[in-house]
Amino acid sequence: MQTRTRSFVFVALVFLFIGLACNPFAVAVAPTSTPPSAPTVSPPVASPTTAAKATALPVPTTFTESTVKIDALYFLSGTPATGGTSAVQVTIRRAAQPGQLRVGFFEEEVGGTGSQWHATGWEAVILGSMLSGIEPTDYEFSFSVGGRIDGPSAGGLMTVGVLAALRGDSPRADATMTGTINPDGTIGPVGGIPQKLEGAAKKGKKLVLVPVGERFNYDMNKKQSVDVVQVGKSLGLEVREVSNIYDAYQQIVGKALPRATVSTSAPQFPSRAFDRLKAKTTEWYSRFMKERNQFLSAPKAIQQYLLADAQAADDLANKASKDLSQGLVAVAYFEIAQATTMERKLNIAGGMIQRYSDSGLNSALSYLQSTMSVQSELNAVVDQLQMLEPKTVSDVIAIFDAYSELGAAQGLIEVADGNLAYLAKNAASYTADELLVEMMNIAADYVAASDYVQLTRDATDVEMGFGVTPAPKPEKVMHVADALRRAAEANIALFEAIEIEDAARQYGLSADVVKSRLMAVDSDYLTVTASGYGLATLSKRLGEGPKAAAMVFGNSQNVYALSSGLIAKYYSLGAKMDKNMRIVSFEYDKALGEMLDFADQRARELINLCGDDIPIPAILYYENARANRRGSAQDQLTALNYYWQGAVLAQAEAFMSGKLSPK
Repeated sequence: MQTRTRSFVFVALVFLFIGLACNPFAVAVAPTSTPPSAPTVSPPVASPTTAAKATALPVPTTFTESTVKIDALYFLSGTPATGGTSAVQVTIRRAAQPGQLRVGFFEEEVGGTGSQWHATGWEAVILGSMLSGIEPTDYEFSFSVGGRIDGPSAGGLMTVGVLAALRGDSPRADATMTGTINPDGTIGPVGGIPQKLEGAAKKGKKLVLVPVGERFNYDMNKKQSVDVVQVGKSLGLEVREVSNIYDAYQQIVGKALPRATVSTSAPQFPSRAFDRLKAKTTEWYSRFMKERNQFLSAPKAIQQYLLADAQAADDLANKASKDLSQGLVAVAYFEIAQATTMERKLNIAGGMIQRYSDSGLNSALSYLQSTMSVQSELNAVVDQLQMLEPKTVSDVIAIFDAYSELGAAQGLIEVADGNLAYLAKNAASYTADELLVEMMNIAADYVAASDYVQLTRDATDVEMGFGVTPAPKPEKVMHVADALRRAAEANIALFEAIEIEDAARQYGLSADVVKSRLMAVDSDYLTVTASGYGLATLSKRLGEGPKAAAMVFGNSQNVYALSSGLIAKYYSLGAKMDKNMRIVSFEYDKALGEMLDFADQRARELINLCGDDIPIPAILYYENARANRRGSAQDQLTALNYYWQGAVLAQAEAFMSGKLSPK
């Protein structure tokens, strides 16, 4: 069973405790706020997303049943740490009754596998199916394991196994690999490589693939970093670094994994989409200035207290204006929307502080209640989405994207409602000042939910009305949505197993306490968790069927990308964070660079594969990814998430339009 030498979640908890210990009413001092400049914009882009005609991927070999054998590597921490292999048999057969995705796990030892292994298997099935262009609901997948193994580090190898079984290929008996698998097929870093190499040598392996950037890996027995290539040579092994599933498949199987031949040019918005998004950006700028003027009318003492955050909002709004003037309309749109949300939160906080100071806690509570009308706004937008009739595959993808915002909004409302109910029940255990701080946090969640609702409206206004391929049959939409839901759930289960549950055990806390505290300091985990709540609530309202399928897919693609980012941040890349929980560097920065390069290439490839079926939201995410990857370490991880979201949406569109489907 693989273990980690540290838990980054605990770092989050430590900083949370530090934050709670600080005086919440300390005065923030910052330079005088500079008013944002009025937005200007360069001429709109006139060209369509790609002029190249996409070529369909070759389809996997048709078969009734196929089995491949691989040997997964593991290590066990202890004194000494040891490594070994577990035999894995991957079997895929045609489903007797297509339409229901089935994945089975079999073991030869009681408790031989764990939840992390199961989640990794689900990820391998979903990604392998997407890369092959098949509907996974047409097949049954199973993983049979000898011995004991757990953890995500065999994700890359398991995906190779799924792909080989689908294609009727046989992996090399003397080769194996270690590395996690990401949504776009990049291979993520892992631990315990020196011990895993020892296990590979005992099994008679000759070639071992390791994630790029991990030539030097920590040896738990020697208590130092070692050159794994040299360690491999001493054991009679050839060790090679690998960055993505295509390279891994080539070296493990000895054959190239077929890949679409498309234009590699950077995708661009059609002029009509550019103009629509520019108009929405201008609308958000107007909202921002209204909120900013309200903030400037607040008492000077409140402005001074909130000045640092106000300056941050101004800086972001100015950056949005600059980016818009350079034609980076998608980047400017997200930036000004975020700046507006920040400014709205400041005004709510300032209003509550003022009322608390003037009239006491009940007056502040009344002001909080003014933010709670967002649920009725959300319900109205749900009704509007239900009435939409998508004409093309591109329209379907646009509705998917709209629902991703709506699910996050619904979830944030439920998080805020739950926190408010808890606060009311336990008010006696808080001081008045502490109650005010908690109420301000709750109000901030309602504000964020309201702005997510507005983003939902924007998504359909901007992104619909493109493409040429008619909307797919409802059954196909449901199959795609169900498959991605499983992938998202597997990702969440994997993250919580390797980090949340580990931290809970290590520090004697319940998993729920760890989850709650991590949500308080990590906005991505808050969104992932909130989207899960939102999906459950909206599912009850919408029931089952094609309308619900769009909602399921929209939430799932968002959660899939964000949860993959959480795994990369806390597990694979070794993120190092400051006291404000912002990432300042990565232990495996070379691996991150390779992941970003491949993610950019993969997103371009999939967007261009769609051809005339232009995936507007995928281009929106792609443009933001390109802008963020040039920034800080935190921005680079954000870029990775954007790349993955764009890739997932574009791949789904290519699949539903027949460009990835078997002929």
